Amino acid sequence: MGASMEARELQGRVARLYYEHHMTHHEIGALLGLSRVKVTRLLAEARRSGIVEIHVHSPLTPFAELEAALTAEFGLDQSWIAPGFADPARTREAVGRAGAECLAALVPSARTVAIGLSATIAAVVPHVRPEPVPGLGLVPLAGSWGGLSRGISPHELVLNLGTAFQAETYHLPAPVLAADPETGRALRADPAVRETLRRAAGADLLVAGIGGTGRDAGLLVGRLGAHERRRLDEAGAVGDVSGRFFTAAGEPVTGPADERVVGLTLRELAAIPRRVAVACGPHKVTALRTALRTGLMNAVVTDATTAEALLAHEDAPTAQKATAR
Repeated sequence: MGASMEARELQGRVARLYYEHHMTHHEIGALLGLSRVKVTRLLAEARRSGIVEIHVHSPLTPFAELEAALTAEFGLDQSWIAPGFADPARTREAVGRAGAECLAALVPSARTVAIGLSATIAAVVPHVRPEPVPGLGLVPLAGSWGGLSRGISPHELVLNLGTAFQAETYHLPAPVLAADPETGRALRADPAVRETLRRAAGADLLVAGIGGTGRDAGLLVGRLGAHERRRLDEAGAVGDVSGRFFTAAGEPVTGPADERVVGLTLRELAAIPRRVAVACGPHKVTALRTALRTGLMNAVVTDATTAEALLAHEDAPTAQKATAR
C-alpha cells in the first residue's frame, strides 16, 4: 500500500472519530498514538482532500446586509461578498469560494457562459462543485497568453470549468495581445477566431475579472510597453475587462493597444445580459466602482473590505497606487 493511500486512510479514521463519534483531539490522539497537533493537521488535510465536506444549510450569508447595500448602491442584479483578510492571497481564496457559489447559482440557467481570465477567476475553479449542466457551452472572451499566466492560461481555465459542468468548451486560437494592430486585425478576421468570438458575443452570462491601470493591477497592463501605458493614462483609462480598457465614464479607450487585443470589444461585452465582475483588493476599487456604476457589469463577487471601500467611495491609498505603477 502506497504512502498516499495510508495517509488518506488515516485521515478518514481521524475524521470519523472526530465528526461521527464526537471525540476530542486529545481522545483521538490517545487512541491512535498521535499528538494533538498531528490530529489537527490530519483533520485539515481531510477537508482539503475532499474526505470531509461541510455543508451549511442556511439561506443567509455572513454579509447579507453588505450585499444588499452594494446591490442597491449600484443597481446590481446580485452581489456575493466574502471575508477580507490582511493577506491578499487569503482574500483571493475567499473570493474564489464566493465566486464558486455565484457560478452554482447562475450557470444552471445559462446556455453559453463567456469567461474572462484573471487571477481571481482562476481562484474560483478549485471551489466549483461538479454539476452537469446539459447543453451548456463555455467560451473565452479573448485569446491566450504565450505560455502560462500566473499558473493558468485562458484555455485551461475554460477547460477546467467545462470539466466541472460537463460542458462543451471552445478555444480561441490566437494570442490575447497581437504583436501590432495590423496583426490584431488579421487575427480577428480569421474564420476560426471570428466564430469563437461570435459565440462569446452571444453568451447570456459573462464572468470576468476587472483590471486596474497599475503595473500589478491586471494581467494585461503589465505586458504593454511604457509608451502604450502612458497613452492609456493620457486617455483617462481607469481599468479593463479582458484587455478592453475603459474610462471613468465607462467608455472604451481606443488606440493601438486596443487594436492589438484579440477578443470581444467593450460594447460587445456590455451587450451580454448578465455580467459578473469578480475582483478584490484596494488596487481594483476605482476600476471596479467604474465598471459597476456605469453598468459595464451588473453583478459582483468581491470581499467585504473592497465592498466597504466601494460604498464609502474610497480609492486605494496613494502609496499603494504609486507602488502598483
